[in-house]
Amino acid sequence: MLLFTRKCILERDFSAEICSGLTRLEEMLAQGPVDIVVVCHSVPDRECDRVIELSRAAWPEVKILVLQEATHGDCSLHSDGTMENLEGPPALLHEVHALLRAAAAENATRHFSL
Repeated sequence: MLLFTRKCILERDFSAEICSGLTRLEEMLAQGPVDIVVVCHSVPDRECDRVIELSRAAWPEVKILVLQEATHGDCSLHSDGTMENLEGPPALLHEVHALLRAAAAENATRHFSL
């Protein structure tokens, strides 16, 4: 669910894959582990909801970042983070890092409380 330009941006710091559809997403999730799923603004809300559902079923602690246009869709209500599609590469990297730091903190707290 990631466009090529965003893949190039994310590959500066991460391993990133382009996913062109739900069937490919299921294949990629099965290969895991997956830490974050970035959903581009071009994915329709109905498909976005399915992306979130499949991702969390495969990896319950996965973080979901939805890129959106000025008109916000319903899909962003079910994500861990959203950002304006045109904010640019530094903002995208910042948001991804922030979500992954939050995930690490949640995992540390969860392990500490066991």
